[in-house]
Order: sequence, then structure tokens, then C-alpha cells
Amino acid sequence: MTTSRTTPVRIREETDPRGEPADGGRITQTVEAAKTALADDGHRRPAGPRSSAVERVLRAAAYPQLILAAVAVATTALPYLSFFGGLDFLIALLVAAGGGVLVAGVAGARRLRTLPTLSACVLAFLPVAVFAAGHTTLRHGVPTWETLRGLGTGLTSGWARMLSVTLPADATPELVFTPALLTWIAATVSATLAVRTRSLLAPAVPPLLTFAAALLFTAGHPLGGFLPVGAFLVSVLTLVLARAGAADPATRIADTRATWGRFAFGVPVVLVAAAAGLAGMHYLPLATGQHRFDPRTVLPVRLDIGDTISPLATLKSQLRAPAHDLFTVRFTGDPAGVDRVRTAALDDYDGALWAAHDRFLLAGKSLPAGDHLTAPRQVSLSVRISGLSGPYLPEAGEPVRTTAPRVGYSAESGVLATDAPTLSGLGYDLVAQVGRKDGLEHAVPAADDGHDSALPPGLPPELQEQAAALAGAVDEPWAKLMALQERLRRLPYSLDARPGHSYDALRRLFGANPADQVGYAEQFAAAFAVLARSQGFPTRVAVGYLLNPARLKDGTYTVTSADAHAWPEVHLAGYGWVAFDPTDPLRHGGVAPKQPDTPPAGNTANDRPDDHGKASQVGVDPDLPKLAGDRLSVLDWALIVLIALGALMLLTPIAVAVEKVRRRRARRSGSRAARITGAWQETTDRLTENGIRVSASSTAGEVAHQAGEVLGERAGAVALLAPLVTAAVYSPAEPDDTTVAEAWGLDARLRRELRGTRGPFVALRAWFDPRPLFDRRRDARRRRRALEKLTRG
Repeated sequence: MTTSRTTPVRIREETDPRGEPADGGRITQTVEAAKTALADDGHRRPAGPRSSAVERVLRAAAYPQLILAAVAVATTALPYLSFFGGLDFLIALLVAAGGGVLVAGVAGARRLRTLPTLSACVLAFLPVAVFAAGHTTLRHGVPTWETLRGLGTGLTSGWARMLSVTLPADATPELVFTPALLTWIAATVSATLAVRTRSLLAPAVPPLLTFAAALLFTAGHPLGGFLPVGAFLVSVLTLVLARAGAADPATRIADTRATWGRFAFGVPVVLVAAAAGLAGMHYLPLATGQHRFDPRTVLPVRLDIGDTISPLATLKSQLRAPAHDLFTVRFTGDPAGVDRVRTAALDDYDGALWAAHDRFLLAGKSLPAGDHLTAPRQVSLSVRISGLSGPYLPEAGEPVRTTAPRVGYSAESGVLATDAPTLSGLGYDLVAQVGRKDGLEHAVPAADDGHDSALPPGLPPELQEQAAALAGAVDEPWAKLMALQERLRRLPYSLDARPGHSYDALRRLFGANPADQVGYAEQFAAAFAVLARSQGFPTRVAVGYLLNPARLKDGTYTVTSADAHAWPEVHLAGYGWVAFDPTDPLRHGGVAPKQPDTPPAGNTANDRPDDHGKASQVGVDPDLPKLAGDRLSVLDWALIVLIALGALMLLTPIAVAVEKVRRRRARRSGSRAARITGAWQETTDRLTENGIRVSASSTAGEVAHQAGEVLGERAGAVALLAPLVTAAVYSPAEPDDTTVAEAWGLDARLRRELRGTRGPFVALRAWFDPRPLFDRRRDARRRRRALEKLTRG
């Protein structure tokens, strides 16, 4: 059998002198089908307003723009350096920036429609959210229940969590999800605008909005200097410069050297503009950035510890009750001078009661370090609670790190609290900064906004006279404070004194009746704070526990209810809150009237320590994930099954595509006749993917006829390939290499024809179609069964 080669036929239309086509020139419609079948170029594109050269230039210009867009979006992650306590969050945000640009860039280059593009972007974000945003919760690279729950929380209320957490925060999935999602959206939109539009500034708008959102989330904290702003300005301006250089593709085709010259000239302009912006931010700022709007001020506090009685009012009930263990404290580092731990700091006085106006935000392991201390030293505490009631947690100095689960932190007072129902069994480590002691005699009061030195109206004359007399006798601020402390330490100590620390109770300490000039830590600490505030010192009352050296064993203090104490603290510049102790428990010179042992108003049995002293049930935060035990729960099995099904759904199409690649490579090997037959088998696979049933009993001509009925003109390559494979199978002569190349060229042409009409999305889906793998086996099975029936008779 011989084959004849076909060459392209050119049909020229004849025109008459008047310019109208002649009758013979109207045969175009008749030969159009022949021109289509005989044409060698199977990748024709419909004519459009742009030439193919211009389209190639535009595509080539989009690649550096996509890279610059990814860099610009990535720089929007820099403001979060002041939000998170580590660098783990950068993994998710950088992956989101690069992945979003990649997905949207590919979708734009393939000209996918809106719905397929959105679907691809949404589906591609899922692995980014699970394996990048939730990477800290993965177990051996496999998502856990904590991962899914964290991402679910981040999806529903991640932005609210970000606005209600103490900074710096831990990079948990629920907190990283929102920045990762914003980064992904900015990357996909910016890449889409860079590929599909000619607008000069459009691709720079998404990074700008994302950067503004980052500033909103980090409000109230320093931005981190010039680095975030400078990197953002340079990347965005460079993106705009690249867009400007590619705005006229015809010019770029005519003179590429001139285009690169304009770009080289624009880079210094970008650097100068960025430097001018940074200089203006420093020397001529439109706003200082120190008082940016913080959404946290208008949102409710996330950690609600409820209304509790003033810790100062419960002091007497703790001291009079039988002593029992509350917690243990073990110090590491340099604990010199640390002789007490604080649980509460009371800074609000209304003339009757000292209270705290703390606003607790959910904190991570890192706590915001203040700037109150000059050259501080660090000390570490290891606390184990057995019988202490909440909500306040023992701490010292200014905490900077803690391992306590679900802890709330008040940056104003440095107090830790929790909303756990019970503290028994809770253990945590704490790192705190402690101020130095040298030079205290020359210390001065720290700058104050008036809150910590304010007193309510109605200060009794006895207190005014006492404060003026004591403070007026010396000049140095430290000496004034020491005079107040020594005056109160001379007063008798007795737990039988009347409870309370109102103006009237404090007035009695300095009254004419000696029987009233007696008190205990509640009255003495409150009196010192009122006297110091009357002289302009920022002062508060601290409640906590003394560390008794008699109960120190193997470096660990055992703190009991008998160690409960209260003392004033004064804010001194460079030294932070310095403790004073106006109470002398050893002074019993006075005789106080016996008072009933009834607790003060509002102090119920629930405020008393547990008389049995036994550790109650360990408090478990309902929002915390359960630790895996020896047996798997139903949720664990459900998660394992879901992961297995997801892996099966993901690996099955991949296996199909890999098998198709393997078969295609195998079909291109062997003899020339085998390779032509392999090209025909590849062609029939494409027909099967388009719903055309190809039977092994059909001849090549019958298959070509069947394909022509379904595909029409697109089946021209099948019609031309049919005689080639017939000759390869039945002709005794071995075909030449040119015929092999022509056969595989016809197969490639069929692919292009189908891809051009169906679209790239359907063509990509065809790679994962398993029907070509099973149809041939099914047909062989049918033939085998028919042969068995025939042989059995």
C-alpha cells in the first residue's frame, strides 16, 4: 500500500476589473473544508486586533510584573513583625504571596473565565491554609483536629481574635489565617490585574490595601522603623515602573534597547522617591504614628474574668484562716532582692475601695515588654498552684514570657489572670524583668498622665496635714517616700483592727484616739498610697504573698495563706514600680478593740480558701484541644478516615495522569510500525476522552468516520492518520521515519484542535480521565469471553 503526500493548496479568487469577485472566485465556501483538512498548521488562532508578536511581548512583559507583584505583596507581611512574637507566621504569608500570584498568573495566561479562575484560587488556598498557616499544629506533617479547629476559628472569627489578643501573639492557626487570607487575596487580584489589564496603577492597589489592613491590626505598636515602609515603597514603585515600560508593546518591539534604557533611568527615580518618602516620614510627618486608631479600644475584652471582690478586702480572711498551701515558686537566674510575688495591682480609688481597672487581653507565650525599666535583669519563676483561688496568677516584676495556657495580660498593670474555673493543678513558667536597686535614693517619679496620682474629692484634713508634714521635712523624692513608710511602720499591727480602707478608716489611723491608731497591711498599704498620691507620686496598691525563707527547701518556696500581704508600689523613672512596705507585723504596741470575725460585705464562703486544702479537679480550658491518650476517640477515627479519603481522592487522578504519561512514552518507542500504531492508540484515547466509544473490532477507517460524525472538521487529523496506521499494520514494507513523524504530528494536531475548542480547563481535566485506561481492557475482556463461548460451542 502506498501513501500519497498532500501539499497545501492555495485558492486565488479572480476579480474582474470593477473589483468584484468573479463567479469562479465564489468557490471559497466549497473548498473551505478541503483547506481545513489539508492545512499543516493545526494551531491557527482566530484573527484579532493584535498580532501574535504583540501578544508574545505582552506575555513576556507579564512575567517580571508577576514577580514584582509577589514581592510587593510579600512586603505587606513586614508590619506583622510587631504583631507576632516569632517568625513562624512568615512561612504562611510568603507562601500565600507566591502561591497566589502563581495561580492567578497561570489562570490569566490561560485566559480562564471568571468562575474557573475563582474556583482555582479557592481550591489552591486550602493547602496553603492547612500546611502553611497551620504548620505549627501538624503532627508528622499530617493535619490534626487542632489544625482544623484553628482554621475554622480563623475563618469565622480570626479578625476578632487578632483585635482582642495581647501583642506580641503566638503564631497560632486562628491568628495567622486572616493575614494569610488577605495576602492570598491581594496576590491573586494583583496578578490578575497585571496579566489581564493595561491599567498602570491597578496591580499596586491590592498590596496597598493589604498594607493598610496590617497597620490596622498592629495599631498601638511600633511599625518597626523604616524597613517595612521602605521595602513596600520600593517594591510598589518598581511594579508601577515595569508597567509603565510595558504600556506600549509596539514601541518595545521596535526598540527594545530604548525600553531597557527607560527602565534603567526609572530605577534611580524609584529609589529617590522612596528615600524622599522615608525622609518626609521622619522629618515632615503628616502624623507621628504614635496615636493611631486601635480597634481594640472599641471591641469588648475577649478574656472576661468576671466581677470579683477587691483582693485587698479578702486579705484579713486569708490571714485569720488556718494556714494551708497555695502554690510553690522556684527561681532561676538572679532573684536577688525578690522577696514577694504579686497577684493583683489596684490603681483605682474612689474614697471607699481600692480596685483595678485592668483590661485583660488573651496573651500568647510572649508578653509586651514595657519601657519602664532601665538596664533590668531577668529572673525566671516556675509556679505550681495547688490551693490558690483565681482569677489572678502569681508573678513578679514585669512579665515578658509565660507558658501559662489561656492567660490574660493587662499591659497597663503587668498583671496576669485567667478565666479557668479553678487553678488547682496549674503549672507554668514565667520570665520577668526586675529593676535595679542602685541609685534609688536619687530616683524621681515617672511621668504620669494623672490616673495613678489622682485622688477622689473629700480627702480628710488629718491625711492632708500628715502628708504635708512628712514630705515637707525633706527635699529628695526618695526621702519623702521613706518618711511616709517609717511613719506608718511605727503604728501598731493587729488583725483585730476594723477592716476597710475608706477615707474614714484611714483618717482614724491619725486621729486623737490611740485605740484607733492600729491596723494591718490593708490599712497601712492604702494609707501610704493615699498619702503619696496627695504629694503627686504615681502610686498603686499591690496584693500578693511574701516569700518566707523558713519555707524554702531545695530552691523552692512553699507559699501558704499565712503569707498573704499588701503593699504600696510607686512608679519611679527608670526603676518601674518600686515596692514599699509600711507594715511591721512585729509591732504589737497598741490594743485594738476586738472585732467580730465576720467577713466584710460581699465576702462569702466562696472567697475563703478550701478548708480541706486538697487539690480539686484540674481545670481544663474547654477551648483547648484534648491531648491524645492511649485510645483514639471517635473524632480521631473520623479525622483519620477523612484524611485517608482525601488522600485517595488526590492520589487517584495523579496516578491516572502518571500512567498516561508512561503509556505515551512507551508508545513512542519500538519499531517504526509500532510507533505509528502508538500514535493511533494515543489518538483513540483522545477520542475516548471525548465520549467516542472505540472498539478494537472497528477498522481505522470506521473509527475515522465515527469521529467525523461527532467532531466534524476537528476529526480531519484522524482521517489522515487512518491510512497511515493501516499501512503500518498490513504493509510488508517498514515505514520510514518521515511517516512516523507525520503520524505523531497528526496526533498532536488533534490535541490542539480539541484544546482550542474545549478550552484549557477541559483539556486539563482530560489528563485525569481514567476511561482510556479501562476501555481497552474492557474490550479485550469481551473478546476473551466471546472466544470462550465459541470454543465451548
